[in-house]
Order: sequence, then C-alpha cells, then structure tokens
Amino acid sequence: MTLIGINVGGTTTSVVVGGADATIRARRSWPTRSERGPRDFIDAIVTATNELCAAPDAIGLSIGGPLDVQRGVLIDPPHLPGLGGFAVRNALAARFSAPVVMHHDAAACALAEWRWGANAGAGGIVYLTCGTGFGCGLVLDGHVRYGSDGRSPEIGHVRYRDDGPEIFNKPGCYEGYGSAKALALLARWRDPVHFANAQPEAIVALAAAGDPVASEAVLMNQRAVGSACALLADLLALDVIVLGSLATYLGEPWIAAVRDVFRAEVLPANAARCSVRGPSLDAVQDLGALAAAVEAATPAGGQPG
Repeated sequence: MTLIGINVGGTTTSVVVGGADATIRARRSWPTRSERGPRDFIDAIVTATNELCAAPDAIGLSIGGPLDVQRGVLIDPPHLPGLGGFAVRNALAARFSAPVVMHHDAAACALAEWRWGANAGAGGIVYLTCGTGFGCGLVLDGHVRYGSDGRSPEIGHVRYRDDGPEIFNKPGCYEGYGSAKALALLARWRDPVHFANAQPEAIVALAAAGDPVASEAVLMNQRAVGSACALLADLLALDVIVLGSLATYLGEPWIAAVRDVFRAEVLPANAARCSVRGPSLDAVQDLGALAAAVEAATPAGGQPG
C-alpha cells in the first residue's frame, strides 16, 4: 500500500510517500506561499505528489488551523494568508482518486505519537506545536478529538496573562508567550528599540550569552508552556504531553524548565500520571500527515468528527 502524507506549515509544505509502518520512502518540500491563493497552493501539492506517486492508495493532510475537519475547510488561518474559507480537503479529493483525511497539524502529530511513538497506545496524548503557532492536538483512546462541528481546539487563543505581545488582536494569549515566534515577540515587547527586528534564533543565542532581555524572554516562554501543560493535564487527565518544535530546537534544558513549571502548577495526581517530553519520532510533522493517510486507508477511515 502506498500512502501520501501532505504537511502544510506556515513556512514550508512537504509531501512524503510512505507506508503504514512509518517508513518514509521519498520526500519533496517547498515554500508554502499561501498568499498566492488556493489554485497555486493546490497545484504545487499536486505537482509534487505526482512526481513521487501518481496513484496513491490514500492521502493524509496535516495543516494548521483554525479549521473545520467535518467540512474540510480552513477558517481564516493566521499563518496561511490567502486560504481563509478554502475547502482544501475537497480540492485535493477532486484531483486524486484516493480517500483523503485532513487533520489539524497538532492533532496529526499527536496521532503519529499515539500510533508509532514512545507512548504508543496511551489513553490520552496531547501535542503542543510550540512552533510558528501554539497549536494543540488531542488523541483520546486512539481517536483524534475535535470540538463541535469538527472545530479544532485553539489553545493559542486562550488568554494566559493580561499583558504581553498582541496576537489575534488580543494581548497576553498563549501563542504570544508559548510559540517559537514568541521569543522574539517577548523580547520586542520588553525592549522595542533594541529588538525591533530580532528573530527567535537570535534571541536564543543572546540568551545563551547572558543578555538579560533575551534571557527573560526565554524564561517567560518556558513558564507559559509549562502553565499550558498544567492546564491541559488538569482538564483532561492526560498520560502524555508532547512538546513540538522548541523542544527539538532547544533540547532537554528547555524541556526540563517547562516540566518544572508543569509540576509546580498541576494537581499532584496528574503530575504523577502525565509525562511531559519532546517528540519521540524523527520528522514527526511528516509522520503526522502519514498517520492521517493510514486513517484514510482503513475500512473505518474517513474524516472523524
């Protein structure tokens, strides 16, 4: 069986060919450039897919939200300008004679971790993207869970503090503190002159060199992510919380700092049952798209609600 996984990020889109055993046989990637509109967006995916496999058995699509998975529609995603209201799943299905399952990117990563990761089969897994955005994906008892009408959960929009960088026209939300881009936003918020054009990578380097503003930005980021983990574990009684891009980029010292905040804030019983860690899978974003394709290929597949 040949499966196609399509992973759409705000910066990069990738297509992989693989199997249900988590093997990736080939891969293509390119800048997303969603601002060019739906036609160019789909044409680029179709071209790359046909280069790899002209007749896949099933297709999985992992894409950032907000989205409505029941209708397969993007709902004004802030990191994919030009695609608001686009029925992306139907557009793909019209170009291929194969079933298509679409998942929020965080949910797809959670599904990959549940299927193939270090805690495969765990009852409750959350994946926090900690990347361009601060997305949340939830797998309970082997099924991706969404809200009413298939709406993706958007923890990044939840208010964390009364002040801070403004995202979604809302200062103090979790995305403004917990995402990778928040490192630069927090430094700029504290010192708008010296950090006017700073990028997250520069903040990490400056923090390592002892810069006080950059160090404070990293600390605020760690505290926010730890707080979000405690909120989710207390709300959902989880077994595992997997931290995405920042955990991979900054490694165990950052994860340990997040874990310390989590343990200080969460109920003791939930601290004992829930582990907080980085991804156990290499290329987890691509494997998330492939996990969605596995779901599409199963007899009971199709889009979850």
